[in-house]
Amino acid sequence: MAFLQLSHDMFYCVCYLFVEKTQKGHSCITQLLAVLDKWTEPMDMGNNMDAVYLDFAKAFDSVLHQRLLMKIKGYSISGKIRKWIEYILFQRNQQVVVNGMKSLVALVLSGIPQGSVLRPFLFICFINNMPEVVHSSIQMFPDDIKIFRTLNNPKQAQLLQDDMDALEE
Repeated sequence: MAFLQLSHDMFYCVCYLFVEKTQKGHSCITQLLAVLDKWTEPMDMGNNMDAVYLDFAKAFDSVLHQRLLMKIKGYSISGKIRKWIEYILFQRNQQVVVNGMKSLVALVLSGIPQGSVLRPFLFICFINNMPEVVHSSIQMFPDDIKIFRTLNNPKQAQLLQDDMDALEE
């Protein structure tokens, strides 16, 4: 894997995201095998396993700029780099043209620009704190997150639900 290492403590989620082109497709298989390995051990011992799949459809398009900026500040990204990110996020407009008729120009309030080299990095910044919020096991892939827990009693089921409620906040 080739990726920019900023700080070991800064990012929980390498997310199998920055995979060299020669390993195309390998990241999905590796991630799936890793989570299946974590699931089969308790199941082989006769335990129940519940999993919640979170699939962020169009994930990069739904990131709220203000919330992302708060998280970037929390990672102590500052100075020229933060100003550059702010410019990329907040200086975008859109306009719709249908049959030659133009809408008013509107400020873009969410999403990370497509084709940007910052796109994967900024999304990781956005979802990176999930392991701090969730107390169940978590397997993260850029737009596919699995949260799972061995369940043998109603209390454990409630803990998994509590994790889902915490993510909603």
